[in-house]
Amino acid sequence: MTLERRLEPEVMDSVDDAREYNDMDHSEVNQLFVADLLEFAQQQLEAVDEEFRLGDVLDLGTGTAMIPVELCKQHQDCRVMAIDMAVSMLELAVYNVEAAGIPDRITLQQIDAKQMPFEDEMFDVTMSNSIIHHLPEPQGCLQEIKRVTRDGGLIFVRDLMRPESAEVVSQLVQTYAGGESEYSQRLFEDSLHAALSLDEIKSLVEQAGFDPASVSATSDRHWTWAAVVE
Repeated sequence: MTLERRLEPEVMDSVDDAREYNDMDHSEVNQLFVADLLEFAQQQLEAVDEEFRLGDVLDLGTGTAMIPVELCKQHQDCRVMAIDMAVSMLELAVYNVEAAGIPDRITLQQIDAKQMPFEDEMFDVTMSNSIIHHLPEPQGCLQEIKRVTRDGGLIFVRDLMRPESAEVVSQLVQTYAGGESEYSQRLFEDSLHAALSLDEIKSLVEQAGFDPASVSATSDRHWTWAAVVE
């Protein structure tokens, strides 16, 4: 029997949640996310004979801005607008950005990803890691991603993939969070239960006007949506 989706809070805005999230070791996951994004971007830009640059990047659900910081470390030619709804997360994000010495390259704002104030086609790249599983109805966010990304721009969204059973959830928690606190393990377990299945996200992407094949399973616990806006 397929594991049913069990929602978690849309906004993680307690001080404890923010600190626990920020203290977890996300370095390997963040480095891989940025490396995969840059590889995808380079492949697409080379295909149309454009110079490799990211330009203006939007990061949805930035949390404590660890991925924008990692992106700016790995790629010098970009500026990032990083948004989140959680004030506690953004307060720690300010510290992380300043500690990295790049406050001129990363702008932080409290904005709802389902209803953004940005103009149409404002960004060259829209990226997100782990926002979709927080949303009860993700379709509005997908439409917003499409709206704010320019024609020819890139979309790169990654999130957790809901397992088939509670047993697999437990295995993943032990494998990837077994060394973390009980609180962190519970957060990870809740997120796996709240995540979309691969078929569910493929269906939503198709409804947004994209090829469902642009979504693929990229690890035992993640799917990735990598697409070019046309």
